[in-house]
Parts: sequence; C-alpha cells; structure tokens
Amino acid sequence: MDEEPVFAYSKAFNLNGTDDEPNIEAIHDEVTFTIAHTQDPVVQFASARGLTLMKPLWESYFPDVKSLLNFHYFDLDKARVLAHRYSNQLARDAQLSAAEDYVDVVALTARQVLGATSFSGTSDNPLLFLKEISSNENCQTVDVIFPSFPFFLYTNPRWLAYLLEPLIEHMLSGQYPNNYSMHDLGAHFPNMTGHPDGKDEYMPVEECGNMLIMGLSIVNSLRFPPEANTTAPWYPGTLEARDAEPDVVGLFPLRDLQTVGGIDRLDSVWGVGPDATNLARKWVEKSYRLWRQWTGYLVEFSLEPHNQRRFKNPCRRFMDLANLLVSTDDFAGWLALQTNLALKGIVGINAMSEMSRFVGKTDDYKYFKNISDTYITKWEGFGFSRDGTHAKLSYDWYGSWTTLYNMFADALLCFHLDGTEYDTHPRTLDDQEPIAPPPGKTGFIPRRVYEKQSKWYANVRQKYGLPLDSRHLYTKSDWEFFSMAVSSPSVRSEILQSYAKWVNETSTDHPLTDLYKTEEDGGYPGPNFFARPVVGGHFAFLALEKACNGKATDGLKFLDDKDNNSPEDIPEDDVHDGDADNEDSQSPIHDSDGSEVKAGDQAQFPIQDMDDLQMTIVNEDD
Repeated sequence: MDEEPVFAYSKAFNLNGTDDEPNIEAIHDEVTFTIAHTQDPVVQFASARGLTLMKPLWESYFPDVKSLLNFHYFDLDKARVLAHRYSNQLARDAQLSAAEDYVDVVALTARQVLGATSFSGTSDNPLLFLKEISSNENCQTVDVIFPSFPFFLYTNPRWLAYLLEPLIEHMLSGQYPNNYSMHDLGAHFPNMTGHPDGKDEYMPVEECGNMLIMGLSIVNSLRFPPEANTTAPWYPGTLEARDAEPDVVGLFPLRDLQTVGGIDRLDSVWGVGPDATNLARKWVEKSYRLWRQWTGYLVEFSLEPHNQRRFKNPCRRFMDLANLLVSTDDFAGWLALQTNLALKGIVGINAMSEMSRFVGKTDDYKYFKNISDTYITKWEGFGFSRDGTHAKLSYDWYGSWTTLYNMFADALLCFHLDGTEYDTHPRTLDDQEPIAPPPGKTGFIPRRVYEKQSKWYANVRQKYGLPLDSRHLYTKSDWEFFSMAVSSPSVRSEILQSYAKWVNETSTDHPLTDLYKTEEDGGYPGPNFFARPVVGGHFAFLALEKACNGKATDGLKFLDDKDNNSPEDIPEDDVHDGDADNEDSQSPIHDSDGSEVKAGDQAQFPIQDMDDLQMTIVNEDD
C-alpha cells in the first residue's frame, strides 16, 4: 500500500461576502471532481472461444480513459437527473410497498449491489461480471446472483440477462463436465477460468433451481411488459457505439439508443415493443439444451436432496460429507433432506415446464408439469411438522423449523395464480393451454403453506428479525426479505420493524452485512460477511410488485384475511398422512433402491442434528 501512488487536489474558496451584510452580495463558489475506477482487462474469462481478456464495456464507446473522464465530467448534470430520477422513484415505490424504514433499506442496498459488478463485453453483446465480496474470491457465483436478482428485476432486468450470459455461454461451450449447473465461474477473481475438472463447490440442486428460476423470471419480464406509460426507473447512459464488426451479437445489445426527457443516448425500455415476446422465446431456445439438462437432474435429486453420489454399500450413505447436500447457506453446515432446498428444486422443475410450454415443447411441458405437481404434493407430506403448523428444517428432523424463503420464487413466477381469477398464462405460438389444476386447487404451492408459514414467522420472530432456522439465532437478511415478501401484511410489517430496529440500534464501521444475530448485541456470528451483493434480496417486495403486471401481489391477497380459511384447505391428518387421494392420478416416485416412496416415509438413516452426523463420521474413521 505504501508504494501505491497518491494524488492530492486542493481548491481555494474565495468567499469575501456574507449574508449578514445586506449591501454586499454573498459570493458562492463550487468545485467538481471526477473520480473513476478503471480496470482493463476487467476479468480473464473462459468464453466459448477460449480464455479471453475481457475489456470494460466503456471501451465500446470511448477510445481512451481521457475521453471517458471528459465525457463524464461534462455529463454531470444529466447524470444527476438520472440518479435523482431513480432515487425518487425508488423512494416512492418503497414507501408505497412498506414504510419509511424500507425506503432507507433499499437506498443503501442499491449502491452495495452495483459496487460488486463490472460491465464488460461489447455494445453488441454486453456482459456483467460479479464478485462475491468478503466471503471468498469466487466470481459469477450462481447462489450469490440469485439472492441479488430482485434488485436487477426491479432496476433493469436486462442486467440480469447480462449476469447469466457468461455462465450460459461457458457451459454451452462444453467446458464444464457435470450435468448440473456450475457453482461459479472461478475461485480466484478476476480469473474466471471455470472448473474444467468439475470440482467447484458442490451445490447442484441449489444452482440448477437458481438458474431455472432466474431464467423464467427474465422471460416473464419480457412477456409481461410494463404499462404503456411506464418507463424504467433508471437508464444507463451510453454513446453511439464505436465497436468494429462484432464477433458475437447478443439478443439484448446496447445499440438501440433513445432520447427521453431531453437526455439522449439511453438504452431502450425493457419489455416494451412487438418483439419482446419473440426475444424471450429466442433466449430460451438458444440455451434450451442446458435448461432441460438441469431439470433432468432436479427430477432425479430434488424431491429427496441427499445421497447424490451413490455407493454400492448403502450404509455409507451418510458416512461421507460429500454425500450430504449443501444449500447456499453452506456456513450452517451440510444437511440431508432439507425441506427448503427441495422446494427450490421442485419450483425449478415447474419453471422448466412453463419455459417448455412457452416455446412450444408440448411433450416436455406435460412431462415436467406432471412431475412438479406430483413432487409438490409429496413435498408437503415430507416437509411439514406432525401438527401441521410449520415446515421442518429437514424431512427427518422433528422439532425443527425453517424459513421457506424459496417460496418467494413461486409467487414471483406467478405459479400461485394458477386456477385463480388472476391466472396469467399467455398463449404460446401454438395456442397451447396450460394443464388445468385439480378441482378446488389454487396455485402450485397450496395457499395453506403460505398461511401457516406466515403465522409461524410471527411466532419465532426475535428482537432483530426472523432467524434463518431453528439451528441458530442468526439470520440472512436477503432470505429474511424473501420470506417477508410472501407473508401477511401484518407479519411483514413486524419483521421489517425488527430489521429497522437492528439497523438503528447497532453500530459498525463495516459496510452492510447480510449475516447477523437476531438477539444479544445483533453482531456478527461468523463468518463475517460485508459489502456483498446478496443484499439485492432486500428488493424482494418491489420485484414481486412488478411481476406479471402487478398480478403477483394481487394473488397474495388471501393472506390479508383474518380468517385464513382457503377453499382448498383440508384437515391436517389428511395433509400429513400423504397423498393417498391423488395416488391413482399421479405417477409414483421411486427411491434409489427401486422402492416406491410414500409421502411421510423417513430416510433410512435419519440424522437428528449435526452432532449425530459428526459422531457417525468419527465412528466410520475409527
């Protein structure tokens, strides 16, 4: 650090007059400094054409750094207008969505998310690279992009497409050997050289579900365009592109520039225009092989997420940590049969069924839809407590509980609208109708699951918020906001007040964290996470309110009712004794040994807590 250059600037202000002297006009002076961070190359990326030193996006518009700084300096007034436009719209939306506390939360969050990103590529094929920040040196991490993606959906969905593109390009090129989605593009930023040995962090169900959910969210942002008089809250400023003939032209280039409100050279509003739906279809078709491949993996492993590396000796099922599945909450430890993780995989399968329907793949649509409908029924039987009041942390951990933050994806993708007056299904090219839900059933995840979890969150809320699960009193703020978004208004308000209390009552010299204690001093439980982009999950309320032209939140109005008696509610004993009523109409699910799995069956080697697991491993080593 001592050898790095230091630049000092000074400006003398000559203020001879004061406002107290009525005959002398007060003299005002000002100064403007332009400060920029440039990095060229941005990253080393294992693209489809091989290892590539990626240039920053601004080089598509400016010949050198001096030209960039010169433009930025004289563009200050327009930049201020754009920044104020975004900030003001964000404040209005947050105030209407929740409360004044929420305004402050999202204002702080937005700056932190963008601070972890770098725009790269060309004006014909823009890319956005992302670093984890503080947790490790991983970059383009799928389960870091996923919690942050509500911010991108609200602010500019094309940026989410730019984030996913490097991952999709790399895996389509055949450089990743596994049949599930990779965890990240590199473990040593800025070297995004991939994992040609396939030995990246092992979160296959997590990452496959994440990619499918985010993929359909991009599609929905295009096929459910905003109202005609609605514009994006912020347009990134650009100039006429100066690229040479491009090697690759993406589906979402930054060449269609506009003038809005006297500010020129702005990218077009996302999702508006006759070609938006067609663009979404082309985007899915371009990578359909990957989407389908990942879904096939989820079909095999998501209902019971454990024992992924199958040994001939079943007694070794839980004897090796590699056999236990880890979710994005890897800091909490390995655990089999995670209820919330299984839900993500099942929602991912349902997302694939919708993408298949959207592009006219009728057979795939019917196949994946039947499986996801079958799995979600069995999942409820496996995952809920015996008294039916809440979801368990894992299928065989009785007395435990968990937040079902992955239920947010069900609402964001508008699966909860199936069979309701708000049903959104637009027709595809072949006018294929979606499979009708069973009589009396509304939504993909039953309404009773939303209602029960909402009530449970109110019961377990702590001083500074909602704990992640029953193992600890710490929480992840991104998942906290995901959970709040699909809770009743009163529960959301209570938890938001607790989070605001934590922000107001605790002090730190660190950037905003996403992992903190909900009791005691509200401090850091370890590992210490700071400045991470995952706080984009705080935008969950706002992203949900924009989904499906606002119908996503309309479909959650049943949570407003004081007496939550959903028409499809059935007695607890019927819910948790399995799905006997549906067995004649649904295909059976089979375990790895070929035996049929019944809802409510327990794992052959149940683990009650992590201490049991550690003891098992010690005994095996002995």
